[in-house]
Amino acid sequence: MINKYTFPFLLLLLLSISSCENEIPFDKEANPPKLVMNALINADSINNILYLNKTGQDVISDVMEASVEVRVNDVLVETPKALPIPTDGDFISFQKRFLITTKFHPGDKVRIDAKTGDGAHHAWAEVTVPQPPMPIERVDTATVMVNEYDNYYTERLRYRITFSDRPGETNYYRLVLERHSTIHANITSRPEVLDTVLTRQDFRMLSREDVVLTDGHPTLSGNDSDLFEQAENIYGVFDDSRFSGQSYTMTVYSSASDDWPYLFPSHDITQKIRDCYVRLLSISETDYQYFKALNLIDSDVYDETIMEPIVFASNVHGGVGIVSISTETSVKINLVDEKYDEW
Repeated sequence: MINKYTFPFLLLLLLSISSCENEIPFDKEANPPKLVMNALINADSINNILYLNKTGQDVISDVMEASVEVRVNDVLVETPKALPIPTDGDFISFQKRFLITTKFHPGDKVRIDAKTGDGAHHAWAEVTVPQPPMPIERVDTATVMVNEYDNYYTERLRYRITFSDRPGETNYYRLVLERHSTIHANITSRPEVLDTVLTRQDFRMLSREDVVLTDGHPTLSGNDSDLFEQAENIYGVFDDSRFSGQSYTMTVYSSASDDWPYLFPSHDITQKIRDCYVRLLSISETDYQYFKALNLIDSDVYDETIMEPIVFASNVHGGVGIVSISTETSVKINLVDEKYDEW
């Protein structure tokens, strides 16, 4: 017998069954794996890595066997071999990596093809190597106090970098502050270790005060309202729309301290060296859009629950990913070079 309490329950059950029947299941046959091809290539380097994976329903999957061909101006110049899988460290990656040793030149038309060993996947990308940026004209550094947030100031190293835009064309750039820190030490507590060298790299920079790097929305403090409305330019990409064909001085900051790890007593240190390579890269519009998407997804601004999904730019045909070839100009600055004979 159905009473007044049973009927609503049956109706709810019926609606639940109907809604389940209307769900669209994930169809693996309709969404087959695609080849993922990624590479950030420096045209002047002979040490560039191409990475291969396959897409998956939840996570990317490994490529077991693959071959790669590199062509310049329609001529086959290299067939890179897969690098050995690293066996050191706690985490072992089976990701396929190929070493590309060809040195490219501005104006070269570069095509890279990747094929899986079973012949099921073939992806390729074609890139024209951009013209290099104009030489960096000047880099001025100074140690200043910066308002991090709520009038809390910290000491930072300020860089003012002056360069000119290449005239008569639309240009896209990326600024990289590549800092190398090195410690030389004699560990007195371990006589068997006569000399120890510790090195580290740091690419972090603060760019919120620069008009170009913030796309016209500079801020002076970490808690300014504008900072919550736009993504931080983590990857330092920009175009020339605000200084086309002109000279521009860009302002960025890095940490002022060495951040040396305290792995041994200070009296064991014999030398400290810190260098900064100020690198200005010329990139393509596709690279520019790709890094802008990375800026958004790596920032605190993006909320996937209320925002549209991020679409990454890709220049890979028959697959997904980005193959970037950049040219650059750079300046090396020695920030610290201190020797300690006695403590």
